[in-house]
Amino acid sequence: MKTLILMRHGKADPYAESDFSRPLLPTGRERVLRSAQALLSQQTKPELFFASPLLRAQQTAEIVARVLQVPFQTQDLLDGRLSAKGLLEFIQTHLQEKDSLLLVGHNPNMSILASLLCKEYVSFEPGQYMCFDMTDFSNPKFLAGA
Repeated sequence: MKTLILMRHGKADPYAESDFSRPLLPTGRERVLRSAQALLSQQTKPELFFASPLLRAQQTAEIVARVLQVPFQTQDLLDGRLSAKGLLEFIQTHLQEKDSLLLVGHNPNMSILASLLCKEYVSFEPGQYMCFDMTDFSNPKFLAGA
């Protein structure tokens, strides 16, 4: 099975010097920790794990990496500017190489991507994740989320 896990960064401080440097709030860290623990309880460990370079996504990825005991890589393409089509191409390319992929990114990209995969509107909350079976890339199946 080819598994895709999408995760939106945790809730971040709305006030910072720049959008790039907005840190997670304590409530955001708690939500991300709960999501990571839920992934661990489902025995979901990604072979590839990428996160946006923005601080709140990096902090989210650090928490998830610690819980799942898997390393992540920073990927500039996840900074929120890539189109849904570009993200789908990125996902397809990496799932040809590996069986599981975790992406930590931002809205509106995560909501748009999840909505495309679910074929209905999805509101992606901070710290939320969704898992999909991408074995048949033309017909993804929602597996789990929290």
